This record gives sequence, structure tokens and C-alpha cells, in this order.
Amino acid sequence: MTRYSQLILGTSCLLMLGACQLIDQRTFNPSAGRKPVPYVPPAPPAPPPPAPPIEIVQGTPAEQWAKPLRSLVKDALQRKSDAMFIVTILTPISQSPDAQQEQMQKTIQENAADVANAIVKAGARPEQVHMVAKADGSVQKNVVQVTIQ
Repeated sequence: MTRYSQLILGTSCLLMLGACQLIDQRTFNPSAGRKPVPYVPPAPPAPPPPAPPIEIVQGTPAEQWAKPLRSLVKDALQRKSDAMFIVTILTPISQSPDAQQEQMQKTIQENAADVANAIVKAGARPEQVHMVAKADGSVQKNVVQVTIQ
């Protein structure tokens, strides 16, 4: 074998060894040696807000909402004697703040006061009734909602 052929053979062996990959633990597990990344599941979706137990549209006769309200109050007081009853007045958005305030006052006088009195007659103490008035663009008519805390 000549010196030239030995040089070609040696060079080709080096090139072939350079193209080979050595066997180590990453040959069988590509993640070996890397820091583990813990799986964090996404947060569960937030539950929808609870629907108000009672919603009374202005103009609804008292005979239709009085009995369900009375049973709701009695059940709530049996479960929790210091339950808070939140009476929320929702009115459609008006053109001016003065008209909005007038509409809220009218709803309080015509509906919300009767609802609050019915809650007290059903067994709640007056300090357990809390009234809130809001303008809400999603309602078409004045609405009184009763929720329990």
C-alpha cells in the first residue's frame, strides 16, 4: 500500500467517524439531561354568575311574585338565620341623569318598596334587607331582582 492510499484511507476513516453519532442516553431518550417542565393544567373556566332567585318586571301583579318570594325567604332563613336579602332595582339607561334618577325613584316606590316589605313580612328583619339601584343597558323595562347572601 502506498503512502498516498494510506492517507486516503485514513482521511476517509476520519470522515466516516465524524459522521457517526456516539451512543449515549439521549440516543434512546431525547429529553434526557434536560430540566423537567411540569405540566400546569389551565385554570377551570369561571362559573357563570348565579341567576337572581327572583326577578320581577315592573307591572307584574303582586299575586304572581308574593308566594314564591315568601317561600324563598323562609327557606333562606331556615338555612341561614342571618341571611342578607339584596333587592336590586335595574332600570334602562335614560337620556339624562335626572330622568334616570326619576325612573329609579318611581321603580322604588312602585315595586321595590313592596318587595322589601314582603321580605320583612315573610320573617326577615328590616336590617337584613339591602336595596341597590342601577342603570342597566341590557334591560328593556324596570326590573326588581332579589338575591340572597
